[in-house]
Amino acid sequence: MQSNHRNSVDLFKLKEYLKAGQSDEEVEKYIDHVYTEMSLRSHIIIVVKELSEQENQTSKATHQGFTVTEIRVHYNANATHKLKLNDETVHDLLIELSSPLTGYLGRIKDSNWNSDRFYFLRDLPINGK
Repeated sequence: MQSNHRNSVDLFKLKEYLKAGQSDEEVEKYIDHVYTEMSLRSHIIIVVKELSEQENQTSKATHQGFTVTEIRVHYNANATHKLKLNDETVHDLLIELSSPLTGYLGRIKDSNWNSDRFYFLRDLPINGK
């Protein structure tokens, strides 16, 4: 996982999972946790990409980027997602994904966090465990 997604494994957190006599099971729990977190981020990126593609299909592009609420609603509307997210959680994920260090999304900063707009830059492919 670390080789495919740099910095996805936090060695300090991994250390918490290393317990004498149970290391394999505990490490597997940590790997599952990291995979779940990466999948969530990948799904958020997919949502922004889907919204972009929907907008591109209409002849009149009304705006560039999407608000936190638009992204959250689209994410939560998907029946395959078990976890329903709130605006604050989605905003935190979007800020992380639009960081120059990650570069999966772009961000148009506005006067408050509710009106920031985010747009798709590149995919985050997640390989199965």
